[in-house]
Amino acid sequence: MMRRIALSILFVAACFAGAFAADEKLHYVNVWYGYAIDLPAGFSAVKESDNGDGGLSYSADRKSKLAVWGANTMIDSFQSDINDRISSAQDDGWAIGYSKVTSNWASWSGEKDGRIFYSRAIRLCSDGAGYFDLQYPQEAKDAFDPVVTNLIKSFKRTSCN
Repeated sequence: MMRRIALSILFVAACFAGAFAADEKLHYVNVWYGYAIDLPAGFSAVKESDNGDGGLSYSADRKSKLAVWGANTMIDSFQSDINDRISSAQDDGWAIGYSKVTSNWASWSGEKDGRIFYSRAIRLCSDGAGYFDLQYPQEAKDAFDPVVTNLIKSFKRTSCN
């Protein structure tokens, strides 16, 4: 009887642990460049690149991808770097539908081959910049609008060393 009660308690605890883990938000922090971002629900943890500047996260169905990274903007100014990235996206065939560049942040987005991308950059410390780029299927636009909003809100500089 005691064994059955113990097994029942373990089963219930495992069910609750799974429920809490499913609701737990994943958060990525890059200490090298000093930025952080909340990952969208259902996306994997960031698989960090070998150089430690950021990495990739994917939706469960692998149809959507979030890239995050930091870069040094000592050679080019922040605004020049953004303009180069927008031009590069256009050269790659993306139809840019939106772009806004300020002295501390920039956003731009476009469409190509049934896909949408949204990119954001923020100025970091010591001539650094943090970036994220989210790509997803065009038919999922309505579902991803709040995802983009949440990414923008959570994408922050964490510290200046």
